[in-house]
Amino acid sequence: MIHEQRQALDEMITKMRSGRLTRRSFMQRAAVVGLSSSAAMSLLEACGGSSNSQGGNGAATNIVWQSDNDTTNTYKDIVDTFNNTTGKSKGIHVTWLNGPTNTQDMLTKYNNMFRARSSTNDIISLDIVYPAQFAAQQWTVPIDESKWPTSERTKYLQGPIKGCTFNGKLWAVPFRTDLGLLYYRKDLVPTPPQTWDDLTNNAKGASPSKVKYGYVWQGSQYEGLVCDFVEVLYGFGGSVLDANDATKVTINSPQALQALTMMVGWVGTISPSAVTTYTEDLSLAAWEQGNAAFMRNWPYAYVKSNNPQESKIPNKFDISSLPHGGSESVGHSAIGGWNTAINAYSKHQDESWEFVKYTISPDAQKKGAINASYTVTLQSIYDDKDVLAKQPLFGKLKPILQNALPRPVSPKYVDVSDAIQRNVYKALKKNSSPADALKQLESDLKNVVSSK
Repeated sequence: MIHEQRQALDEMITKMRSGRLTRRSFMQRAAVVGLSSSAAMSLLEACGGSSNSQGGNGAATNIVWQSDNDTTNTYKDIVDTFNNTTGKSKGIHVTWLNGPTNTQDMLTKYNNMFRARSSTNDIISLDIVYPAQFAAQQWTVPIDESKWPTSERTKYLQGPIKGCTFNGKLWAVPFRTDLGLLYYRKDLVPTPPQTWDDLTNNAKGASPSKVKYGYVWQGSQYEGLVCDFVEVLYGFGGSVLDANDATKVTINSPQALQALTMMVGWVGTISPSAVTTYTEDLSLAAWEQGNAAFMRNWPYAYVKSNNPQESKIPNKFDISSLPHGGSESVGHSAIGGWNTAINAYSKHQDESWEFVKYTISPDAQKKGAINASYTVTLQSIYDDKDVLAKQPLFGKLKPILQNALPRPVSPKYVDVSDAIQRNVYKALKKNSSPADALKQLESDLKNVVSSK
């Protein structure tokens, strides 16, 4: 929704409330503005108000949520339930705008909106890597103790909360997350490897005698490589930036050297040389054809791999946490996921918080888990009998999620990611030694974090 659309919507609501616009005209104009018929009907009902509503002349205050892309109608269900319950009692109505499939398109829209200091979207969905960037620009509202106390936050997965935290403040609320998983062929490897050395040795034992490849993962020069790299790095106890100071670069460490050296050693041995062209879907294609003993991928691959219409390995595999190395005793998945934040220029920040709070309620989180298989952030969902009956995978995910960590939290994440991609990829392609690649990455990152 652009500024002109929001202005037109607000004008329609005002006229409807004052009786200067018919229902038919309202629906026609809503279609022109770009609202779906269901969203327009819901908003129309809210314009009629109720005796319980708190908005002007007995009608609801309308707020707009720009979400990430959802093809399951789960977000619509969450919005409709809120509008008919909490929203109705508090005089708040949420209009939901479904996001584009391309995250970059939505980021461009947000940049334009905030630079215009616009309030066209009261609530926005943010990818996990962007809360710090938006916080540094003061585009979003910090979520303080009075809104969401620490006693409540402890009930949620801590990795996503860390990803939404910058300079000691929380700038978005994590609705759902994502995480890297280790897939293994239980018919070839009875128990999952605990360490990266175990994985390497088990992969060598399985390939090429039993299966074509030992291990497939995401080695192409893109964001997926950042996730794969930090998972190995975290598993060895290393880091990219100081967790408490995003301007302090920590990448050039013995732990990072161990991690990158190991990854470079996989290329052309337990992993195909072409792994440096692999994305998630290419890795999955090799895995589904029964050509790999191990695979690193996201939870979406679990259902696909168990589908006999597209996979040759249904019921022949299982998932595990990612391994650890060196002196570390636990592995760490990199998290993805989406979070909700409040526009700093919104005229309805308190009303917006009421809806944001609802998205992390047990009811909304359960809808996300059951209806869309979203790996939501409320920990109790992973023990919920109804959820486990519909999504048995969730029973396996909880212990893995509890150790998951965000990618480097930085207001300059785009440039941080670019530096990691370029230098790690050079090492994987043998165009730079691991030690030289890390030294250059350290230099590049120092330039990034110190730039104005």
